[in-house]
Amino acid sequence: MGLDYLMVHLTYNIPLAVVMTLAYWPFFTKLELYRIATLITIAVISTIPWDSYLIRARIWTYPPYAILGPRICLIPIEEVFFFVIQTYNTSLAYIILTKRFVMPMYLGPQDALKRNLGIVIIGSCQFLGLASIFQGGRYTYLGLILAWICPFMMMQWLVAYRFIVRLPLREVSLAVCIPTLLLWVVDTIALGKGTWVIESATKLDIQLWGSRTEAIFFVVTNIMIVLGQMAIDNAIALGIYNMGITSETEFPSYGQLFTQFITRRNEELNMKYIHDLRDAVMRLKQRSQSMYMGSAMFEGQLRIDLIYLYSFCRVIDDLVDEAPDSSTARSVIQECALLLEQRFAGKDMEKSIRSDPVLLSSIEHLPVERLSIEPLQNLLKGFETDLEFNTSHTKSPILTETDLERYAYRVAGTVAESVIQLTIAHDRPQNLDKHTHQQTITAGALMGQALQYINIARDIQRDAEIGRVYIPTTWLEAKGLTPAKVLDCPTDPQIQSLRMRLLDQADEWYRMTEAAIGRLPLEAQGPIRVTVESYMEIGRSLRQLNDLRTKGKMEVPLWRRLKVAYGALAGGM
Repeated sequence: MGLDYLMVHLTYNIPLAVVMTLAYWPFFTKLELYRIATLITIAVISTIPWDSYLIRARIWTYPPYAILGPRICLIPIEEVFFFVIQTYNTSLAYIILTKRFVMPMYLGPQDALKRNLGIVIIGSCQFLGLASIFQGGRYTYLGLILAWICPFMMMQWLVAYRFIVRLPLREVSLAVCIPTLLLWVVDTIALGKGTWVIESATKLDIQLWGSRTEAIFFVVTNIMIVLGQMAIDNAIALGIYNMGITSETEFPSYGQLFTQFITRRNEELNMKYIHDLRDAVMRLKQRSQSMYMGSAMFEGQLRIDLIYLYSFCRVIDDLVDEAPDSSTARSVIQECALLLEQRFAGKDMEKSIRSDPVLLSSIEHLPVERLSIEPLQNLLKGFETDLEFNTSHTKSPILTETDLERYAYRVAGTVAESVIQLTIAHDRPQNLDKHTHQQTITAGALMGQALQYINIARDIQRDAEIGRVYIPTTWLEAKGLTPAKVLDCPTDPQIQSLRMRLLDQADEWYRMTEAAIGRLPLEAQGPIRVTVESYMEIGRSLRQLNDLRTKGKMEVPLWRRLKVAYGALAGGM
């Protein structure tokens, strides 16, 4: 009886698992726990017969002084736990690296060339493994690895290759390489101490990065784990896709996901839907990183709904801002209003052949079954307010504090209101009666206004550069200023006190509406807290900076945003 193998786990494998788990815990979902548990179960069941054979054939041996003693099918209990901890760590690394991916956008049609190429590569490795076993001697161990692993890889490839080949290679490679490098280090240390032994007559005598060629075991097993997670993601992506094209709101159970995957994975896909989703995601990724990253906190069809909502807001905003003149911009707004009316009335929008195709697509995919048209109509009125700014410096449409509140509601409160509508539509809490429901919607709109005040406080100088002053004229006059003076000198020290006034109002509304988040579905509370707290952190940074002379758009550092997100999710648990 010995503790050597146990100490390998206690020193290396378990601490890594604990650190990753604690770091990711607030972001963990039930679905992610289920998928990790699934692969661990498969890994243990599939590895025990193979490992047991290696021990019976004395290819792997474990000195009695290095292990505790209990065995399962001749395999030391510590080795069985190795199957568990390796699968857990590699799976979690993959989940963390791919968390932000919108999985349905990686679905695609069958591709016989890529499928056959994968079959040839895996089949060749299988043949090499069998030939190595037949050759025997120092090729035995390599042959047993390949002969055991390739059938599993072949199954994974055949059922999910269409999805696997479309996932970004960088994140997938890192999910394999990082755990592999760590396990190579552990393997080298353990072999050096004699914790386990691989008979020299059965392995290639080749060194790589200080470790021996038996470390190829970790490479191929980590590839198999990542392929397994990608296959599960394929099933999840197909489940979300089916919800999107059928307007279902209830996410399938874990078992139903796999049933759908097995029975429907070869059905023809609506590639227009997938291409439009991909365009919407890329639009957010390029033009609104905060919305793109924030959407990653949501799951399933709710995330897709939010992406389409954000995409619509981004599209109309860009069309108005990039219009050559105010007359064209107003025409865009009017046409958008007409298209929205047609979409919510269930009419065919294809008749509007003069419309911008991107605008048509963004409206076509709005989840109108779970939204109200009024907030979106008010959003368009907010864009109309932006067009009222006079570049001659003589007039601002934001004359009073009431005007500012109305504007903030139209351009931000309406979006927040729509977000709350979607979250409740997907999973309405049992305790949310009609009155409380309306209170929650109203509070969401007010929260949106608070976040817009922070935007205005942040962008005083940037807005002045394009001829806009959102600070109420009455506020400016109380300081002896005018909109024209702000446009000429947006860094005037007196404006700093007005920025603080904007932030104070935002903080007050934030405190007033914070409790409303607790009335939302549990799955939505954490992600919404992340979004809200991220914006509030911008306000805190502005207070600390206390300087209007900033160049460009002020951004909160990534480490600070991650800290805020972690605290928001952990605090809501």
